[in-house]
This record gives sequence, structure tokens and C-alpha cells, in this order.
Amino acid sequence: MSQKAKQRARTHHALLRALQAELLKNRRLTVEAVATRARVNKALVYRYFGGLPGLIAAFAASDEFMPGAEELRHLCGEEIGSRSPRERFILCIQAYVKALERRPATVQLLLRLPAMPSETLEALADGRARALEQIRQLFGQQEIAPNYDRELAFNLLISGICQLLGSRHDSWTRGTVALEDISQRIIEAIGAMLLKDQPARPA
Repeated sequence: MSQKAKQRARTHHALLRALQAELLKNRRLTVEAVATRARVNKALVYRYFGGLPGLIAAFAASDEFMPGAEELRHLCGEEIGSRSPRERFILCIQAYVKALERRPATVQLLLRLPAMPSETLEALADGRARALEQIRQLFGQQEIAPNYDRELAFNLLISGICQLLGSRHDSWTRGTVALEDISQRIIEAIGAMLLKDQPARPA
């Protein structure tokens, strides 16, 4: 790889890292803020990505945006193949909670969807579609086809997880909860709702 190509790759990486850092700030996302954080000229955002929507699209296309099948399989445990379809689904969604906990920038980006331009929404939709396919691969062939829209159900579930992880509130009345605690509460709630005879959570 030439020196110029290496420099371009470093700048590309720095801008993606800067974007993720800026997503964690409670302020409007701008090219200027991302470029300043990456310590590069903002013109490079337009040269390499065509602007902020392109930069966001590049993040959505990266492996860092959503967990892949291998990561989910590791989080679910090697014994997932011997579980029933219902148990595999629950384990997979619980693994998704853990994976999103590790991706605060993804959570914040998904929470900002209503303010995103259409081209960015299309890129994010592609990222979510890939995520759904990863779950299908891990979940395996269903014994009975569901009589509901699986993609819509997945998007609703991920939206709810992001809302809880992003706000760190498990109700409208409680104060902020530690990220690890809210993640565990979500995991327990999913199991309790979807599995019969789920042990009650200790008081």
C-alpha cells in the first residue's frame, strides 16, 4: 500500500471514530464537529464520503454498526444449536442487547432516525436488514412460519432496546440506571415475556 493510500485509510478511520464520538454528545451532528474531533480539514469529509450522510452511511456499512452472526453466536454460547427455536430466538435477542450495550454510538444513531435525511435512512435500513439476516442465520430454520411481519417486529424490538439503553431509564418515574443494570433488566424482561416458567427475579 502506498503512503498516500495509508494516509487516506488513517483519515477514513479517524473520521469514523470521530463520528462515533460525536454521536455520544447531546448536540447537533455536524461536519465541522466531526472534522475538528478527527483533526482533519472538513473538506476531507466531502472528498471521501460526499458529506455527513455519506459518512453515516459508511458507519452503517461497517462491522461496528451492528453485530454479526459470529459475535452473536459467541454471546449466545456454543450450546445454542441444541436449544428449541423459541429458546434460540430469546438467546439471540438477549445477545443483541449485550452487543448494543457495547455500541453506544449505534444506539444514539438509531435514536436520531427521525431527524435523518432520506439517503441516510436508506443506508441505515440496509444495515438493519443485514442485522436481521444475521439473526435469521443464527436462529435457523423455523418449524412454523410466523404470521407477522418479522422485519417490523425486529425493528420495534431494537427501537425499544435503544430507547432504554439510550435513556438508561427502565420506567418514566425512576432515575437514571447504570448501563450494565439496565442491560440486565432488559435481558431478564425478554426471557420472562417469551419463556414459560421463567424463574422470578429475586427481590
